[in-house]
Amino acid sequence: MLLLSVVALSVVGIGMQHRLNKQAQEKREVAYQSALGSYAQVLKPGMTRKAVEDYLRGKNVKFRQMCCVDPKDFSKGSWDDLTKIGEEDVPWVCRENNVYVAFQFTDHEEHQVRWQAHDLDTLKALTIYHQLEGCL
Repeated sequence: MLLLSVVALSVVGIGMQHRLNKQAQEKREVAYQSALGSYAQVLKPGMTRKAVEDYLRGKNVKFRQMCCVDPKDFSKGSWDDLTKIGEEDVPWVCRENNVYVAFQFTDHEEHQVRWQAHDLDTLKALTIYHQLEGCL
């Protein structure tokens, strides 16, 4: 009887923890969508990289560049910009699990050197981007 009670309480405890984790995740997702929406109100597709990055710098928003936020678009030569908006739980094999707003750009012209940022590249899309970092 005691063993059955311990098992039942364990199952209830695990269920409650799962529900709390799910609610916290939903709350974070709402915050991510809110951040994305704030940027999307001001930064519209078709804007130049210079205009987007000037806006970010003017608001003291740190950003970094990387290639290929959209894994289907390896043919382009321009970097995408990322600004961090959150963090998720980290799997044991990684140091970080970051969430970004990704500013995806299309090439202004065919780049002589792949993976560079040209002021006249145009903003194609703004998306939420999750990235595991520092993994084994």
